[in-house]
Amino acid sequence: MINTQLLELISASIIISALYIQGQAYFKPIIYAQAIQSALISILTFYLGFALKLIDYIILGSTIIILRSFLITFFLIRGLKAKPGIRENTWGVASELIVNLAFFFLAVFIIYYFVLGNIGITTEAGTTTLIIFSFMLFFQGLFLIVSRRSTIAQIIGFIEEENSIVLFGILIIPIPFLIEVSIFLDVLGLVIITSLLTLEKLEHSKLEELRG
Repeated sequence: MINTQLLELISASIIISALYIQGQAYFKPIIYAQAIQSALISILTFYLGFALKLIDYIILGSTIIILRSFLITFFLIRGLKAKPGIRENTWGVASELIVNLAFFFLAVFIIYYFVLGNIGITTEAGTTTLIIFSFMLFFQGLFLIVSRRSTIAQIIGFIEEENSIVLFGILIIPIPFLIEVSIFLDVLGLVIITSLLTLEKLEHSKLEELRG
């Protein structure tokens, strides 16, 4: 028997962590918040594994907490080279957060009521309300990538995109396939992190990409 309210509480905590990331300009709190967010998703999968008596959920949760909460966090913190207090030059975190809230709540509202409400998805966990949280996390990660110039913040946005895919896939995609997709995305994320941090550039702009 699955406690839907508990699943919704964990999912809401994931969204709160995403909003916290968007409202932060300092890099270390952003990185640690990402680790907590990934850990919350692994806790959700662990709960589903014990509730449904499926070992696949336990394996998925273990890969998430090892690869995202520990390995990716380790490499990102190491990439900062122990510079305490380093932050991104943002044009206004508070106003950016307000725009972000308006953006992804509007996008989620449109998708939920005009798309999901018409196709009627049935999930293995027995609920469709949790799908909305995955879309909220997806648009939050997308907005973080678009609104920030720093390499680390954009990497965190990419990881949030991965977390949203896993959160959505937990309810829709067969778990063995989702495990393979999750591991592939984590390995891809580690490759991106190591290659970008090797350049030792904390920020970049779109204009630089046009230069020969």
